Amino acid sequence: MKMKIKMKMKFTRLVTLACVVCLTGATVACSSDKDSTTTAQASTAPTPGQSSKPAAPEKIRLFVSNNAQQIPAGKSMDLATVNYLAQKTNTDLDITFLPHENYMDQLKLKFASGDIPNVHMVWGIETSDLVINGLAMDLKPYIDKYGPNLKKNIPQSAWDAVTLNGKILAIPQLAQGNAPAERMIYVRKDWMDKLGIKEPKTSEEFLTMLRAFRDKDPNGNGKKDEIPFSSREKFEWADNIFGMYGVNLDSNSLYNNEVMPGFVNPNMKKALGMLKTMYAEKLIDTEFLTNTRAIWDQKIKSDLVGSWNHVVFGAWDPWQKELSKLLPDKKPNVVAIPTPRGEDYEGQLGRVEKPVLKTFVVHKDTKNPEAIVKMFDWLVSDEGQMFTELGIEGQSYTKDGSTIKYLADKDPDVKWRSAVFQMHGFNEPAQKVLINNDEAYNKLIQTIETSRKEGIANPTAGMPPSETLTKNADLGYKGSFQEAAAKIILGEKPLDYFDEYVASWKKQGGDKAIKELTDWYNANRKK
Repeated sequence: MKMKIKMKMKFTRLVTLACVVCLTGATVACSSDKDSTTTAQASTAPTPGQSSKPAAPEKIRLFVSNNAQQIPAGKSMDLATVNYLAQKTNTDLDITFLPHENYMDQLKLKFASGDIPNVHMVWGIETSDLVINGLAMDLKPYIDKYGPNLKKNIPQSAWDAVTLNGKILAIPQLAQGNAPAERMIYVRKDWMDKLGIKEPKTSEEFLTMLRAFRDKDPNGNGKKDEIPFSSREKFEWADNIFGMYGVNLDSNSLYNNEVMPGFVNPNMKKALGMLKTMYAEKLIDTEFLTNTRAIWDQKIKSDLVGSWNHVVFGAWDPWQKELSKLLPDKKPNVVAIPTPRGEDYEGQLGRVEKPVLKTFVVHKDTKNPEAIVKMFDWLVSDEGQMFTELGIEGQSYTKDGSTIKYLADKDPDVKWRSAVFQMHGFNEPAQKVLINNDEAYNKLIQTIETSRKEGIANPTAGMPPSETLTKNADLGYKGSFQEAAAKIILGEKPLDYFDEYVASWKKQGGDKAIKELTDWYNANRKK
């Protein structure tokens, strides 16, 4: 009897100990972070014959620009495109598409009212209020753990543009065509061929080409109405003219170990001298200071303009495509040329490199950052890239081995889907199918390859706005520089007036701005 009692007590103690162990394990599991729970669930395979219950979709709220596209009304999850993405990434997506034309203003209003989503889109982390105010999450540990495709398909230059103090503060979308310089000089090659002109390699050869366009009637209408080069108001779309001397208006540059806005870099004086010559000799559109987009576009498409500046992906659409349609008898041929080298200048050429087109910032209090990283990781996977470019497999495109068939009439969402969700820079198979025209595809590839061979380094990629430049708008390139540059180019002031302008700019706060830019560069980017 005593033996039975002892055995019973021993059994009771064992059961009690087992319960304690179980309860302890349960407590640890409950107190562990979500990542550990997810990992444990993922590593536990169901035994044969058992059915595993899929994890509930992760809720993610996003603010994005509608990229000036018409997006169907209604809840985002009711849209077939969004729903498909959600199914593929096990998410429940609540997306607010804010108007592109005032996106940043709308974003600020939302944030000011306390309406902050898990993810928001901006053009570079330096424009994000969350980054500026220390409210952005460091995504590095999550990307290391959950982002194999992100790490594989996004180059270091793009990660550098979204990294501060070792923290990755956004997920970047690559520049179109993986061509960070992004903008090129386009020329009517048919005009060049007609006049026997070779591709200009220097600023002087470029001027010689423009003079021929002005004088030798390349459009063949018997009138001296040709516009050798055209650009737009506020000095827009003259990037690669400035870029002949290694400067751009809207970006910073490194000069003699100091970082300064491009428009006060000493090389800007040479660029203004080039434009001054072009204006004096009627080689640039006389209305370049007032041309709106519509007027500029119309002049080019009316067989009046010999060269202009635009984005890499414009090689075929709109330029070659539209000119071929409007001027079939002329057989227009639009090509992108490498940026000619400015006289007495030895540095980098073209457009300032912008390795990212847009960025996605995650709020630091987001509870499920791993789900967000996994979603973006899928978007840059092979399958995700085909989705953003061609839509839903089986609906708007089919694959048979390496053969892809695209059904454009079954893909009404193509423009806004690519604009909003595309994270990669270029997918050759998808682009070839989308363009469906060997001439157009080859022209685009040639333009991309030309662009990739040039570019001006951006010393302050990812830098928050300079406090001094933000507080005084007149110190920016849309401020007093516009008037000073116009006076020089139009001949109202001599070229040396530029030195006067820069001295005045520095006294009004420019010196302080240069110090801020240089200090940030030395602390964050200098190698």
